[in-house]
Amino acid sequence: MKKVAIAYIPVLHDGYRRFVDRHAAGRRLFVIGQTLYADYRPLAKDIRCLDAELAARAIAAWDVCAEVSVLDESGAERLAAEGPEIVLPAEDVSYQIVERFFGRCEVRYDTVFLRWDKTRTAQMLIPAARPALPGEPALAEIAAAAQARGAASIDWWRQVGAAIRFADGSVACAGNEHQPHRLSAYAAGDPRANFYKGVSLELSTAMHAEARLIASAARDGISTAGAALYVTDFPCPPCAKLIAGAGIDTLYFSTGYAVLDGQDVLEAAGLTIIQVTDETCPEPVTQT
Repeated sequence: MKKVAIAYIPVLHDGYRRFVDRHAAGRRLFVIGQTLYADYRPLAKDIRCLDAELAARAIAAWDVCAEVSVLDESGAERLAAEGPEIVLPAEDVSYQIVERFFGRCEVRYDTVFLRWDKTRTAQMLIPAARPALPGEPALAEIAAAAQARGAASIDWWRQVGAAIRFADGSVACAGNEHQPHRLSAYAAGDPRANFYKGVSLELSTAMHAEARLIASAARDGISTAGAALYVTDFPCPPCAKLIAGAGIDTLYFSTGYAVLDGQDVLEAAGLTIIQVTDETCPEPVTQT
């Protein structure tokens, strides 16, 4: 069975070079042409995108593939009639083209990260973190405070709490709270109900617990540099950026998922990320 590679290649960088080396060396490579995704809005907004013919000619000059050409509708139909074994990057446009033209072919997907497609953007990942050690003295007070404040939040579907221990030893805590009034979602409805987890995170009337803590510290002139933060749920990408920018030293969390670049931003800022298990997390206490 003939093996070929098909890919949407908007730009030329080393990731695409590696994909070509791995899957198209000595074989035919088909660069997905614009006519095959003209009605797909996310790609219509890809301002980086080279003309497919230019990309194909540039890749052909690498002298890796047996042949490089642009794939259009008629070309896809001819290729499907050959019944080749096909490999594509694992991304939305690949899935759409396979469903449209290559449903009877043997298809493999390479999960290499090449770009932020829609599926990967909303993907919920298990955060990479080291486990907390039982009895860590810096953890007990802020974990209990955050859990208690989260349980008291009126943001019923996302009862997230956070607590911060500043470098001077003082502690502050907060929970998710809707704006402009804490009962706004009960009067006008919660806009988050229109989206799945991890999608359109910025479209919310709630101010997240972590953001409330950092904003309050800024208002009160308290430095967050070197602080330890406990959050009941792993931070969303906007909160992760706030935490990184605030100079916080250690992030504790209990549960949740990482979306988009949240974990990468925290790691790039040098934070220690620690997951708290049931064995290391103390029972909540009532906060006054």
